[in-house]
Amino acid sequence: MNIILRKEAIEYINKIFSFQYMGIEQDWELEMANSSRINEFISFYVNTELSVDRKRALMALILASYDDLLNEINLDTYIGKIWSEIKHILESEKNIFGDLITYWSCEGEINPDNYFKLTPFIRKILKP
Repeated sequence: MNIILRKEAIEYINKIFSFQYMGIEQDWELEMANSSRINEFISFYVNTELSVDRKRALMALILASYDDLLNEINLDTYIGKIWSEIKHILESEKNIFGDLITYWSCEGEINPDNYFKLTPFIRKILKP
């Protein structure tokens, strides 16, 4: 993943959600992703005043968790309350999530076999 998340933000999120964090995770958001906790992550995001760095770390975790959910239920399309909330956050604060949106959109990739399950959702956010 080509996303830089600040160590302080990662440590804060780990503490809040009691993750088994070792400090050596290369792709923290992918390793800590948990599809069964997405609602908890979103609720915390919406109801807590967070710095930009903490928002970015938490959104990285939310997106990785949602992609896991899509893979677990084996659906290419899963529009519901969870995605609506994620989409609203991404669209309302697009300026701080540019690298996350670019990563999950698989920008430039034309073969759907190389997409994440989340990619078609994210690409819709990119469209004007």
